[in-house]
Amino acid sequence: MPPSPPPSGPSPADEFVPETLFLSTIPGASPSKWVDRFTSRERRVHLVNHDVGAQVAFLAPGPDGSAPRGLPQLGYLRWRLDSTPEALLVASGVDPADVHVVRFYEEDPVVCVGQDHLLAAWDAAADGPVPCSELDSSERMDPASFAPEPPADPLDAPEVPGAGERMAVEIVATGAGHVVLPASVARMFGRKDVLVLPLERRGDAAEASDAHPGWGVGLAWLKAVDSQLVQDFVGAAKGRRPGSSRNDHLQTSTAATGASRSGKATTAGRNGAFAKGGKGAQGPRGSKSSKGAAKSSKGSHGSKGGKRR
Repeated sequence: MPPSPPPSGPSPADEFVPETLFLSTIPGASPSKWVDRFTSRERRVHLVNHDVGAQVAFLAPGPDGSAPRGLPQLGYLRWRLDSTPEALLVASGVDPADVHVVRFYEEDPVVCVGQDHLLAAWDAAADGPVPCSELDSSERMDPASFAPEPPADPLDAPEVPGAGERMAVEIVATGAGHVVLPASVARMFGRKDVLVLPLERRGDAAEASDAHPGWGVGLAWLKAVDSQLVQDFVGAAKGRRPGSSRNDHLQTSTAATGASRSGKATTAGRNGAFAKGGKGAQGPRGSKSSKGAAKSSKGSHGSKGGKRR
């Protein structure tokens, strides 16, 4: 007797397709802890690794002024703390009123120099962070000047993400000049022949009015593409597991003009106000996280912070 034919129709495995969230990242970002919390049989995350210069691309309208395509659905933003994420959005041609922003953590500035540079003799353990007044502005390497043009499509990542920072560090390694970077980026492109020194940050000393303000880091997404998938990922970034009842009432902060400039981890309802971020959100090592992150210790080769995600 011939064998029975297989049943018609799709198999259970064929019927199930996990939802995929597209997340735009920037150099120094390490979202693995957030992704691990969020990922399940039903949900996946696809990372699109962008340069800082293209970090707002997924929020911008199309080249003909058409509505944004909505992918990636959300992404990292990094801004100097003497400014705001709203100012970053405006400078990139994006209306802050169209965007939700959740601030998660702060990052300390560091200065990278070659072993033959004069600052290589600086003893951070004994003398503390390097004052900004010790940096010769004519020697400053700007990573943006070495970065490629941002891709037209926010789903197209550059061939070598972070090429601008990488090239700046390569030049510094020769002993020529210095480059100021967020601590996480300096670790990402660290070299044995480059010294990473903590830079005096505003607020570290009462007289340090010219000190570096540091950076704020958060997640942003368009209100027009808000979804349960996005909300659940932000909830996971705040320490909540998928399926938590709190995810149904996740509060977000709206990037509203005139919002707080503190840069500290915040959440808020959709009325545009900022409030303090949830338990468990952590930034990369060397950052000042909203809660639970260890304060970075200073040393001659940069600061060491909490565990990497």
